[in-house]
Amino acid sequence: MASKSSSNVHILPFPIHGSTIECHGDDGIETTGDIAAPLHVSTAFVSGASESSGQVYSRLQTVTRARVEAVLGAVEGGQAITYSSGLSAATALIHCIKPRSMYVDAGYHGVRAAFKLWSERASVGNGKIEFLTLEQCKKLYEQRESQPRAGCSLWRPADKDEERALDLIWIESPYNPYATVADLEWFAELASRTGACFAVDSTLSSPLGQRPLEHGAHVVMHASTKYLSGHSDLLGGVLIVHSSLSDRLGCKLLAERNIDGAVMGNLETWLLLRSMRTLSLRVRRQCQTASIVVRWLEKQRTDGHKVKKVHHPSLESHPSYSLAARYLRLPPATFSFELESESQAKSFAQSLVLCTPATSLGGVETLVDWRYMHDTSVSPALLRVSIGLEEPEDIIQDFEQALNQAI
Repeated sequence: MASKSSSNVHILPFPIHGSTIECHGDDGIETTGDIAAPLHVSTAFVSGASESSGQVYSRLQTVTRARVEAVLGAVEGGQAITYSSGLSAATALIHCIKPRSMYVDAGYHGVRAAFKLWSERASVGNGKIEFLTLEQCKKLYEQRESQPRAGCSLWRPADKDEERALDLIWIESPYNPYATVADLEWFAELASRTGACFAVDSTLSSPLGQRPLEHGAHVVMHASTKYLSGHSDLLGGVLIVHSSLSDRLGCKLLAERNIDGAVMGNLETWLLLRSMRTLSLRVRRQCQTASIVVRWLEKQRTDGHKVKKVHHPSLESHPSYSLAARYLRLPPATFSFELESESQAKSFAQSLVLCTPATSLGGVETLVDWRYMHDTSVSPALLRVSIGLEEPEDIIQDFEQALNQAI
């Protein structure tokens, strides 16, 4: 994880890293005697008063939002802009880039719907919106010569009358719910050759599991409702912009957020700051437990006990095994497996007594989601698992009894 890089770095005579950033990445932003960050509920502040810390109106900025964005930015290694949900963060980037031609590989059906809504609105009149296939992207890659890249600094917004072959590349990696991993550097090179903005939805990995900005991404998105929050008690989203693009993209996103108004509420912002203090502790444990449960499920598969497939990139049988070794720092704690039939999958979820049949992911409790209920593009025999902080042997005991009852 990157060392701390913020306006307060001068406070310490040495760099800090990892979980220390999560605890101290916002040091110096708010002057208070409180050890825990105080919860501010006010929406308006006394004009010009020193104790207002430059705050005017909470839609524009709050000191707690500044604190959590400092931590998020330092943890991921860029400039963080928070939003009221993951979908509002994704939508904000779409509206900022205004893509006419795009490649979208999103596992989450909500993001796919957001792009569909944009295409419907933007195609009114004579507007032409095009979604490229991977094969079309490969042809573009081959047709255009490689350009020398200096990090992400070569990306710029398209001029008003400029037509690009590709405006936006949106990749979800790891991909929900199959945990497949994209070749980030290939897409970064494609972005360089076409002038596209390259964004990665890294929600399933968290900043501990993957560092897309270090592999050429311009923007990283997290649904902070998930691992960043980790307690299933807030809605939020965040875009982290590469530091070299702060002036040309980060500032524009901030200005547009002030107008769109898609800011996190005061309580949700405070809850997210609280949650960030334990991000490393939670996610590392969840990933370790997930690996143990995955190995148990894989054994059920090889033994022929109702499990047909296990989708986790730590397994050599997974199609992203080699890419995961290249890009992932931790194996994901969210994965999926398939049983022999839809009825077995539904029965398994209903037979759980410790783990909870529910959607969402990243919380401290293990959730098992019969995904077909929400997304009919997946197999009806598929179950998505979000591993929590329970002991691995207890999760396995619950899975074993549910598997025995699956009919």
